Amino acid sequence: MKKIFFVFFFLIIDLIFSQLFLLNFLEKNMVNANKESFENRIFNKDYKYTFKKSANFNSQYYGNIYKVSTNDLGFRDESSRPLNRNEKFSIVIGDSFVEGVGLEYDDTLVGKLNKNSNNLKEKIRFLNAGVSSYSSYIYLKKIKTILDDNPDLKIKDVIVMLDKSDVLDDEMYLNRPNIFKNTKGKFIHKRKEDFFVDLQDLSFWRFYTKQTISGKMIKIFTDILENFFSNLNKRISLSKKLNKSFFQITDLEIMAIKSINNRPYIKNWFVGAGWENKAKKNIIFSIENLKILKDYLDKKNINLIVVLYPWSFEIEDEEVRNKYLDFIIPLLENNKIKTLSVYDEFLKENVYKTIGKNFIYNDVHFNGSGYKIIADRISTFLNK
Repeated sequence: MKKIFFVFFFLIIDLIFSQLFLLNFLEKNMVNANKESFENRIFNKDYKYTFKKSANFNSQYYGNIYKVSTNDLGFRDESSRPLNRNEKFSIVIGDSFVEGVGLEYDDTLVGKLNKNSNNLKEKIRFLNAGVSSYSSYIYLKKIKTILDDNPDLKIKDVIVMLDKSDVLDDEMYLNRPNIFKNTKGKFIHKRKEDFFVDLQDLSFWRFYTKQTISGKMIKIFTDILENFFSNLNKRISLSKKLNKSFFQITDLEIMAIKSINNRPYIKNWFVGAGWENKAKKNIIFSIENLKILKDYLDKKNINLIVVLYPWSFEIEDEEVRNKYLDFIIPLLENNKIKTLSVYDEFLKENVYKTIGKNFIYNDVHFNGSGYKIIADRISTFLNK
């Protein structure tokens, strides 16, 4: 009985101190980064949302805090200084891959492109118009709005980084809204929001591991164990698949599996019924948006270039990869849209090592090394 009382007393004290002091102290930087990111991602009636102009703030992506600066267009940039309107620019637009989530500016695609700019035949500075969760209809709306509102901008190219998740995200815009309503809610502190929710759901284990220090420490330990056995299983599976010894499987190859298995709901759109019933239709919608954008840019003598790049699951799965490319490339070519595929850059050697080296660990996005490969290929394409 005394042991039960002691455990109960310990848990109550742990909960009180965790809520009043410890968790707030440990989470301060993360919460502040989330709050700053939320406040600096603002509504826009013409293309739904963007960044605040001339801002400096911290953002957070799966525990990684990174700095974001924006220029006077509200584009992510190396600093918050205004643009030199006498320079010539190429605009790069896309979703989280172009925004560069989790990375400092120099490691993003546009950061790498600007580093390469001295080697281009024509002096150009690259601008980052990308924001997480954008898709083809938002690319169209944002580029038209920015160029109409800034007629003094000297734009040579618009480079659209067409993403797999655009197929899902465009589902919201199939009715082609002309203006958007502000649906942005208020900032939520997720742990505090879950406090009573988990209690009401009788999710006591989830409550304990979220709301107390001892619970968080136990969760860290169980996650380490779970990760160890998960990696062990992946190593066994990969050794059979590659016909290699268990001990020959490298950490890079294990990292690749972590990336490949991330966001499985995206891959589901590109296989089976998801591909036939939804993805094809939405890809056609994306190409229609790009054709409208091309016609608009042609009148301004601005080049449109569409870049196709792989997710890690496509690098591994040749059937899914070829099915997608064989469907989308003819659509782009039939609409006379300049297209650059960088897939082959990631298929030159052991694909698992390639993925491990060039993608963020346990994530679908490229790291600085991956973006350098894409930036180098784009730079070569532009020089031609």
